[in-house]
Amino acid sequence: MPGMNKTNAFMLGTATVMLGPQEDLFDLTPATHSIGAVKNFTMTSEPTYTELTLGVRNDLAHSIMTQNPVRATMEVFEFTARNLTYGLGLDGSKVADGVGTSSTVATSATGGSEIDVKAGDGANFTVGDIIAIDVDGDENVLIRTIGTIDTDSLTLTEEIPASVTVPVGAEVHKVSEVNIGSKAEQPFLSAKIVGRLADESPLVLLVPKVRITRGFTLAFTTDDYGNLPFEFSVYNLAATDPHFAEFGRNTAKLYRT
Repeated sequence: MPGMNKTNAFMLGTATVMLGPQEDLFDLTPATHSIGAVKNFTMTSEPTYTELTLGVRNDLAHSIMTQNPVRATMEVFEFTARNLTYGLGLDGSKVADGVGTSSTVATSATGGSEIDVKAGDGANFTVGDIIAIDVDGDENVLIRTIGTIDTDSLTLTEEIPASVTVPVGAEVHKVSEVNIGSKAEQPFLSAKIVGRLADESPLVLLVPKVRITRGFTLAFTTDDYGNLPFEFSVYNLAATDPHFAEFGRNTAKLYRT
């Protein structure tokens, strides 16, 4: 019958995208390096040819590939500090996601520069930590930096407004800081993408040198889930780059069972 399939290697599924330092390419793991929920991962290769035509009819006689840029795009759905940093073109590999340190206020405070956290929780914070004090569980959230710590009493570098009362039980979270508009240079990264075809067979992409050249979008909407539209630019390796021996002048390699 015309059009019958030879295999079940159909493309329908999702992929896990992992990012990390160039030298860690072969050691990237989902637990440590995955950027989380990703939809519509697409990698394209777009070769450009210079063509030689001859004769009155400009018949195509020869061509030479003069460019072959490789790009990847995807929709990233987890707005973690690491992903936001990557989306800004910065090094997200050094950002601690889910810092996990939190407590509650033990003594009501109106104004002043001190807050007391639950007994024993002071040891979970360090001087210089940036914290978010969730005053009312709604829109009143104060960002402060810890100046000193005395057991479970945190002294802040900036006072709480006199008009604000922080109640007992208010949550205190250690937060990460993301620099929007930074001109800092992003290092080159490596990427590993693992997906499965419809027949559950794995497909693995290794990309030894990438930069996230597009991706920061922060939109509060109510009609659909927002995402970070990442775009990878893929680069040729220099002879001094990690894994040049394995990849040479290839910008990526695909492994298929």
